[in-house]
Amino acid sequence: MKNKTPRAISLYISIVLILFLSGPVPAQQQAEKKADLQGRNIPIENNQIKLGLKSTLMLGLKNNLDIAFQSYNPQIAATGIGRAESVYDTRLSTDFNKQQSRQQVGNLLVSGVSLPTVRQQTWNLNSGVQKKFTPGTAAELKLTNQQYVTDLTTQGLVPMYKSELVLSLTQPLLRDFGIDIGTSQIRIANLNQQMSAEQFRKLAIDIMYRIELFYWNLYFQNQDLKSKEISLKLAKDLLREIKIKIDAGTLAPIEIYQAEQNVAARQEEIIVSKRRVQDAEDFLKSALNLYEKEQYWNVSIIPEDKPDLTEVHPQLDECIKVALEKRPDFISNKLDLKASNIQVKYSKNQTLPRIDLIGSIGTSGMAGRPQVTQGIYGPFTGIAKSPWSGHWDDVYDSLGSRDYYSYVIGLKLEIPLENKLARSNYALAKLQEAQAVTELKLKEVTIINEVRDAVREVETNLQRLVTARAILKFSQETLAAETKKYDVGMSTQRDVLDFQDRLQKAMSNMALTESDYSRSVSNLARVKGILFEEKGLTM
Repeated sequence: MKNKTPRAISLYISIVLILFLSGPVPAQQQAEKKADLQGRNIPIENNQIKLGLKSTLMLGLKNNLDIAFQSYNPQIAATGIGRAESVYDTRLSTDFNKQQSRQQVGNLLVSGVSLPTVRQQTWNLNSGVQKKFTPGTAAELKLTNQQYVTDLTTQGLVPMYKSELVLSLTQPLLRDFGIDIGTSQIRIANLNQQMSAEQFRKLAIDIMYRIELFYWNLYFQNQDLKSKEISLKLAKDLLREIKIKIDAGTLAPIEIYQAEQNVAARQEEIIVSKRRVQDAEDFLKSALNLYEKEQYWNVSIIPEDKPDLTEVHPQLDECIKVALEKRPDFISNKLDLKASNIQVKYSKNQTLPRIDLIGSIGTSGMAGRPQVTQGIYGPFTGIAKSPWSGHWDDVYDSLGSRDYYSYVIGLKLEIPLENKLARSNYALAKLQEAQAVTELKLKEVTIINEVRDAVREVETNLQRLVTARAILKFSQETLAAETKKYDVGMSTQRDVLDFQDRLQKAMSNMALTESDYSRSVSNLARVKGILFEEKGLTM
């Protein structure tokens, strides 16, 4: 009977070594797992799927529905750049129309003879190009073409062809003047797109960190279950030895009740612990969107990686400096302030009067089929010949000769007397700028506090690791010593069971402390804004 307990202790020590001192997953298995995750399915073996931490994070970034939903926001924001730039799009316009009329005429000077009606027909073909430039300049080049036919005898050319080419320019001198003002909305749209990208990166970091929390929680729940299973096995071993002693008559039968009660209590703990493992699996499955495929609904997830217990000693000042440079939410706030500054300048410009320099220059040409007019009385008596002749080709020859031209130059002044809208927009922009400054300061304070808390948490958990290791070692040693004392009758069953419980709690606490330490290191990377870099991942 006395050599049964050493065998139990030996078995226990072997199990502890397997659970807590096993090495990392071989590189070949890691490579195979990574290859599997790049496909569409995760391999299922014995109704289980095995995931390393990095593979889990990659899977979450690819499959998480929150990330999938929010990933459209930067793309949506990017469309705002095109909308802002559309103000400077080149616009081509063309119109073609025919006009025809037949009117009664009672004036001899109009009709040339006493005609009761006059017929007129006009064909118009007009084309133009409009373009606005970032300094505020608006330009338009317009070509008009007209063919005119009438039965008026006083018309010199029938049909008459006429064209005109005019270039018009408008240059603001106060409101809307300058490249900075002209590109204000484009720059704001670009900043909004960058803000949206930073906000999405912040969301992805938070979700990735949350997935890691689920991963380590599942790791802890599995280790906690294993510690309870080991504790149950030790209790059963003790119960078996008590039964042997009772059968041998060296122990009172009443001693068996406490041992049986303890075994039952530990079985109940295992039932509850299994439920917690399933809950932890469900949280992780949901974050990885594994419920999309029914084949993963009832499988178990086995975390392959153990917490990285490499000692980290963060320097507070350096961590705060990195956070203020890398945190996506702080970058977003700085971009928002920059956009507010641009909006203030633009809104202030819109309160100014409008003074525009306007000008145009053009050339024209005309041609047609001459019509001989018979004079009737007075100075019109006789035959006159039209000085113009030709067809459409002659119109463009005349147009290019620069003999016939026109130009306009001047100023246009527009002063809104109340100007309530522009002034209100300017006041709103200044308030939003002040709000953005305050928000940036508030975010800086928040980041400093979060970094300080994260650094303290890492240091605390590092100290907890040392304590947890010592407690686990002492628990193993005291249980072994108490078991030996019980074998020689120097201890009671209650004492042995008590030390078994302490050992189970020490094992569970060790797993929890390891998970907490690994989580706190990741949390420090999160609040510094470098979680992607720390995990070797990219967006």
